[in-house]
Amino acid sequence: MNAKESAHIKELLQRYQTGTATPEERERVERWYAQINQAEPQLIPYADEERLIKNTRQQVLKQTNVKVASLHIMRHNYFKVAAVLLLIPFAYVLYSQLKKTQTPTSQQFTTERGERKIITLPDSTEVVLNASSSLVVNNDFGTKLRRVSLSGEGYFRVKHDASRPFIIQTGRLQTRVLGTEFDVHAYKNESKIKVAVVNGRVKVSEERQHKLQQLGEVLTHNLLLVYNTKTQRHAIRTADAEKLSAWQNGELYFEDASIGEITATLSRHYNTSIKLNGQSKANCRYTIGFSRQSLNKVLAVLSQLTGMHYQIQPNQVIIQTDQCH
Repeated sequence: MNAKESAHIKELLQRYQTGTATPEERERVERWYAQINQAEPQLIPYADEERLIKNTRQQVLKQTNVKVASLHIMRHNYFKVAAVLLLIPFAYVLYSQLKKTQTPTSQQFTTERGERKIITLPDSTEVVLNASSSLVVNNDFGTKLRRVSLSGEGYFRVKHDASRPFIIQTGRLQTRVLGTEFDVHAYKNESKIKVAVVNGRVKVSEERQHKLQQLGEVLTHNLLLVYNTKTQRHAIRTADAEKLSAWQNGELYFEDASIGEITATLSRHYNTSIKLNGQSKANCRYTIGFSRQSLNKVLAVLSQLTGMHYQIQPNQVIIQTDQCH
């Protein structure tokens, strides 16, 4: 129990004892008392906890300047009868409650459709978070490892630190680096996770039966790993990683992408609902890029390229895909 927490307990107890606590504070103390009354048999059942509780009792008595003999001034009869016995578990529960409310286990960053964010982590690593994405950073980040969890897409500029590897968790996959720039694409509603390396070296592993198994070779400049979450198979090939990560600058680049993959990205990028009608052919895949163009312009170009038809309505875009070529 640190000095700040002890001071908080001291002030709360003293205000309750002197009758100066607010109604909300009195309710809080009495609610904790009710928890103690119900949980007391379970709070100190083991010998190894008795020492902790004894120390807590001594510390609370010392820091609150409350003498055991003076506890009878508490307002309620049940405190008068059992004040000495209740102070110990009371302090224990109060301390536990404070720890729960004051120390969240992680911090989460999110983006909506049509939104991007730049996040600087405690180690100076920079993450550009794409639309409809989330990044979770644990409070122990940097203690031994630098571990984060990603859902969606993020571009990472990792600060080099050989003693603390940087790990990104995306479903069953772990992407492990020391210092590099790379793009991770891992949306939950898509069947492919992609890792494209711009600079440096990246190792991607899959968790199988609680063990990590490296997927293929270590990825270096312009190597792209594509992992299929349905088949649990992967492939590594060369790609233009800078173009694949050009979304950071508001640009779009698609490489060997289906109409479904393209429209999913357009929906996130332009914050627009897009509905597909019909079933496109398996060989309808396209490589194309757009540089900060309007959605109307992008749809017109795609229509000419793919043969699809589209209709813009007030709340969504409807695309007929069975005419693709």
